[in-house]
Amino acid sequence: MTIKGIMFFVGGLSIFLFGLNYMREALIKISSQRIKKFISSAASNKFRALVTGIVASTFIQSSSGVTAIVVALVSSNLMTIYQGIMVMIGANIGTTTTAFIFTLQIENYSLFIVFTGFFLSYFNNSKINRIGEILVGLGLLFLGIYIMNNFYKSFMATDTIINYTMKFSNNRITSFVVGTIISALIQSSSGTINIIQNLYYIEAINFRPAVSMMLGANLGTTIASLIVAISASKAAKTAVNVNILFNLIGGVIFIIILTPYCNMLNFFKSHTTMFPNKKIMIAYSHLFYNIATTIIFYFAYDWIINKIIMKTPKNKLTHQF
Repeated sequence: MTIKGIMFFVGGLSIFLFGLNYMREALIKISSQRIKKFISSAASNKFRALVTGIVASTFIQSSSGVTAIVVALVSSNLMTIYQGIMVMIGANIGTTTTAFIFTLQIENYSLFIVFTGFFLSYFNNSKINRIGEILVGLGLLFLGIYIMNNFYKSFMATDTIINYTMKFSNNRITSFVVGTIISALIQSSSGTINIIQNLYYIEAINFRPAVSMMLGANLGTTIASLIVAISASKAAKTAVNVNILFNLIGGVIFIIILTPYCNMLNFFKSHTTMFPNKKIMIAYSHLFYNIATTIIFYFAYDWIINKIIMKTPKNKLTHQF
């Protein structure tokens, strides 16, 4: 790998993350107060809190963003720890929509999207300006994907990398750890999963290690949320810790059952039309994993609250929704 190649990849990743953050900020500017009001009022019971997390994360395309809002609301006593936990769990499902967007190969039209957004940003209407900002962020996001895709194709064609990735792909634990580290470093499970989709698409890694990396990416982005909770209240920190524990346990369980899980997905691919391309295989594995673990957590929620949180002295808070 040359210095030029490294800079090419770093540049593409930087543009991708800048576009993701720019778009996210533009979305929040449109109705940040509405989002906060919606989250704090809609999470009146366990099911509504779960749905609130799904909707909010789908809207702003960031489980980390929802976590930040939840931490702020719990710390200011506008939301209970119990509501906050369920909202963050629901956010894990909402953020899976990003992986499906990446399968559409919109990156081929990235510069046109940037131009359209830049053009709209010159209108006097503030709402049109915001839409323009969203499109600029979206276009830059996909431009970053386009640059990284070209890097992957040339980088993965070298014999050394091919041999390394073949060796790497035989170990599910290593794949899981790598996915966790990458996601924690770039603080984006969406960005990590896009990398995984591209690696699998160009056949640099096989399906099972790709799914294993995806499981690690889910954990990595929740670890990054610890930064948000540094100055938060004890209740908010506990909610964040429960979310991390949820993703850790879920990841470990699915690592154990990785082979039958991947076999199930391959069966669906062979017998349905749900999987038109390789990238969407990772998107579905991400979605099904989060739905399955959320359902388990949802029904085990009361037990977890009573056995873990309520028995911790500093967390003896009123259990209410």
